[in-house]
Amino acid sequence: MNLNNLLRLYDYTNIQVSFKSFDSHELLTLANLLDKFKIKVNKWYEDDEYLVESLNLFKKVFYKFLLSFLPYSNVINIELEKQMLCKFYQIKSGYPELFSTHVRHIAELVKELSNSPMNYLTSYLCDHINQRMRPGYRVALVTKRAVSSEERQILSQRLRTYFDVNFFTENSFKKEIAFFDEVIYIGNINYYGDYAKNTFKGNTTFISYDIFSNEIIPKKIFEDIDEEGTYSTIFNHISFGESAARKSVIDFNEKELINQAVSQFIGKENKSGDYSQDTVEASIVYLENDRFLFAPNDSKIRVYIPNDKINSVRQVNFKDVEEDDYIIIRNERDTKLIAEVADQDVLKMNAKDYRNLQNNWKNKLRLNVQKKGAKNVSDILMKKYHLETASAQSVRSWCAEDSICPTELPKLLRAFKYEEDEIKNIHSVMKEIRSAHQKAGRLISEKLMNELSDNILQELKEKGFYTFQSQEFNGASFNIERIVSIDNTAHQIAPHNLMKPFDLD
Repeated sequence: MNLNNLLRLYDYTNIQVSFKSFDSHELLTLANLLDKFKIKVNKWYEDDEYLVESLNLFKKVFYKFLLSFLPYSNVINIELEKQMLCKFYQIKSGYPELFSTHVRHIAELVKELSNSPMNYLTSYLCDHINQRMRPGYRVALVTKRAVSSEERQILSQRLRTYFDVNFFTENSFKKEIAFFDEVIYIGNINYYGDYAKNTFKGNTTFISYDIFSNEIIPKKIFEDIDEEGTYSTIFNHISFGESAARKSVIDFNEKELINQAVSQFIGKENKSGDYSQDTVEASIVYLENDRFLFAPNDSKIRVYIPNDKINSVRQVNFKDVEEDDYIIIRNERDTKLIAEVADQDVLKMNAKDYRNLQNNWKNKLRLNVQKKGAKNVSDILMKKYHLETASAQSVRSWCAEDSICPTELPKLLRAFKYEEDEIKNIHSVMKEIRSAHQKAGRLISEKLMNELSDNILQELKEKGFYTFQSQEFNGASFNIERIVSIDNTAHQIAPHNLMKPFDLD
């Protein structure tokens, strides 16, 4: 860590903050059309789930045009184009008047944009940087989502070669201690969090379409106590450029789209056949680049700590995982890998017989749940066989692969009419399997640690994730993912959807 850079975080002398806006007649028109459609839907069709879904899809397409550096003609992929066409045709068929007054104009404009080789954001950004015309000029380009390799290639072709452009996602930039000649945020200042408003690592520029306002207002403190308020002094030595006023009244919140997409996924999950049988209580973990996963609340998570040279990969309880942590996820079920390593490296010759015993009692439990439902099985086990831990949720979790030795396993086995000598044997074997899984978890962490190097840090900063194939585990693919936030609300999720990153697109 460079001490001079650290000290400069508290010295804002001669820092200039600028607000740059540029226009796109097509996107401004699309923004206003979407706003009118939103008002119409909210006023007259608030409970119409199909129109609300259509509006959300149109918003998503709008944001894709706003945030991409690709030519507009390359922004919408084939799958998203099919979804849009389907919505347009169905609205035309089911809501002909609404289509005529509102949606037809949206469809025409999306088509026009999809045929355009232009991208006003890319043009403005490259012109802005090229005007600096100084060799060695260091730029930090900060975006909400990672800049794709295709976008980076387009930018590099249009930027002068002697510029040093460093790419960061918003979250990775918070951890960067270096200073730059200029920090460029793509989006207006309100699109980013408080960090962007009060921490400056060089002259800072916010670049935004003029659809949105682009300005900063020094914050009043203790306004509820003192009517005149007290201004923060953090901005005393910072020079602010002229604010850029918005040209649209559009009021879309991108975070709303993320929350709606997650809620939609959970709704589908709860309607699936898995929900009534073999679900696990899990929390939502939001990752970089508009992705999320479900983590079991009682699970262990593998964490990557780049600055720890001795123990850079650790296995910790999920409740101890925090925002901004890097977690390691196998791109197939991690429990499957743990079971494989436990069988091959720990249980060895006993693995087959031990797994047969495990599957024997689990299959009996699963069959009962399938016939009677988890709630009824829970009631029987608690009332008739006195299992204090046999809640419906516990019964579901015992059905899962990664539940090995429940606390009251002997009582559960008696309920299934096993003989006492069988109960003792099965209980003993399940303890051995559980111990083998714990050893396998540590072994996996050690082997992964040997395969990771500091060289991946730059890619983590730029993308917010890193994918690698492990030679230790026969080419098994892993992702290192940065946690943006955690929602600890409990959801019932099918085991095959756990620890699996989902793209909100």
